[in-house]
Amino acid sequence: MEVQHDQYEVVLAGKPAGPFTLDELRDMSLRPTDFVKPIGQPEFKELREWPELSRLLHVEHQLTPPQYFATLDVRLLSTAIDYFIAFCCYAILAAIYLAGVGNSQEHIPTLLAGLILVPVIKFVFCVIAEGSKRQASVGKMLVGIKVTDQQGKPISYGRALLRNVAKLVGIATLGIGFFAGFFDRKQRCWHDRIADTLVIKDRLL
Repeated sequence: MEVQHDQYEVVLAGKPAGPFTLDELRDMSLRPTDFVKPIGQPEFKELREWPELSRLLHVEHQLTPPQYFATLDVRLLSTAIDYFIAFCCYAILAAIYLAGVGNSQEHIPTLLAGLILVPVIKFVFCVIAEGSKRQASVGKMLVGIKVTDQQGKPISYGRALLRNVAKLVGIATLGIGFFAGFFDRKQRCWHDRIADTLVIKDRLL
């Protein structure tokens, strides 16, 4: 739910300007497609995309379909970050395990076999994070991308689970399912098509 704010920034002549009060916005005769951002919000959106502000300025509320899609190189970077975080979590668990055993060298094979937990940890984190309000894992948040449905809305945990399970298709096809995004206007990999999701990036403003 959108919280009403007291001050706003507006993109004028291609540059952010403000802050302005609500009364000042009324005097500016803004168009529904003008970019506005309440102070404290991370990104500009078209005026018609803010439900409460649209009501206050008598503009019809309307969501704009996603227009900026995450490229595969950015998505690969976010995946690398997520795997690094998952590996760090496993390293902590391994350190705790070693602290409770006598001869640590005897348990090296066990620790190596336990590396299978790294993708499992990453999988669980991604499902929980992509289905949350943030719509993104830590890696995705750091590079400024998130997972949405076709309208740019958050996805459910069920769809997040389906999306991450469907990545097995990309693995089974030796990466073809992932690289298919190069030939899609919306940069969708096969697992995105299966789950009917998009990976979008922050606006340019």
